[in-house]
Amino acid sequence: MPDSGGASVKYSDLVNVSSFGKKREEFNPERGALAHYCRDCRKVVAATQPNPNKQRYICPLCDGSNISTGTEEGLKGFYERPKF
Repeated sequence: MPDSGGASVKYSDLVNVSSFGKKREEFNPERGALAHYCRDCRKVVAATQPNPNKQRYICPLCDGSNISTGTEEGLKGFYERPKF
């Protein structure tokens, strides 16, 4: 194997990283049920799944298919955070 100038990362190097293996302090175990967020409407919706064999959902408000699935808290935290 060619030498990369000592830039290879080993597991023992990661153990000393301060954030390695730590849990989030504000983790909420009751973060809500599964929810669907329509990226076209920008709302949490009760999406329908026309074909139960495929992971494709349809928004009942705008008939769009840009649907994200996650927990209520996760979707709210991701889509309602301030943009940089």
